[in-house]
Amino acid sequence: MKKTRVLSLVLLVLLAVSMFAGGQQAMAEGQPLVVGVRDDIVNFSFLNETTGKYYGLEIDLAKELAQRLGRDGVEFVTVTPTTREDVLLNGEVDCLIACYSINKERKELFDFSAPYYKDGTVFMVQTSSCFNRWADLAGMTVGVLAGSNTGDLVLAAMKRVNTAKGVKLQEEETYQDLSDALERGDVDAVCMDGCIAQAYMNEDRIYLPGSLASQSYGVATQKDSELSKQVSAVMQDMLDDGTVDKLLDKWD
Repeated sequence: MKKTRVLSLVLLVLLAVSMFAGGQQAMAEGQPLVVGVRDDIVNFSFLNETTGKYYGLEIDLAKELAQRLGRDGVEFVTVTPTTREDVLLNGEVDCLIACYSINKERKELFDFSAPYYKDGTVFMVQTSSCFNRWADLAGMTVGVLAGSNTGDLVLAAMKRVNTAKGVKLQEEETYQDLSDALERGDVDAVCMDGCIAQAYMNEDRIYLPGSLASQSYGVATQKDSELSKQVSAVMQDMLDDGTVDKLLDKWD
């Protein structure tokens, strides 16, 4: 008799948990997908202040992702390299689609979808500087974005070319600030992902040969969350059915 009561209680608890989870999922499906995005990366995630709308590859990815998840549209939240991890950890956004590269340290904090974009990190200099290779930057000042992992990549790159002098790093808050610093001569070079550097390239600038490291951008979600499984599955479908390739062609 007691065993029967215990079994009944267990079944009731399991049923309640199942109903709660189902209710939570249903509620989520009726809500917008809250996505942390950048507002300053042309062709990826850029906010037009005149229209108040975001444009770019990552914006279109977010909209398609939300639709396939059954969400009621997308709510975009602007993040920066210094704030994006906190807003995801705190649950202020459901996910990050913000030129957020996948690496070992970040995978300890978050789950990532399969990569939707792969790129390389490059040095950009003024043509008048006469720098032709990484080793020429020994003892120079390199501008990097605050909150990114680029500074570590630069230091590692300089070690690879066996320069004892190393480099000085100068952090700036935005890519436009980096470009302006290079223009003024406040820094001797800037380092950023190639897809981002394109927006700031002009006839007076060149890339130094070679890539410091390859970067793969993925959709980041809270660690071990139910949304992680859903996002991973949907993003893989979008890669498999050619949707991601079509968006890459659109914004290339």
